[in-house]
Amino acid sequence: MLVKRLILVVISLVLGYGLTVLILITPLVNTNVEEYGGVYTFFTALSIACAIGVWLDKFMDTKILPE
Repeated sequence: MLVKRLILVVISLVLGYGLTVLILITPLVNTNVEEYGGVYTFFTALSIACAIGVWLDKFMDTKILPE
């Protein structure tokens, strides 16, 4: 169970950072990570990763969140 939970955390953090970078380079935002700032990038990626983690918890059946 611990391995599944660690995999969930790694997947959600990687997807959170990847989606943050993709959002930043879209023509609507049109910026990069250096201009956006490291702290803002970190917290944006963390919030997206938490949202992804909630969904992955259900589908991977890791039971991190209580029912």
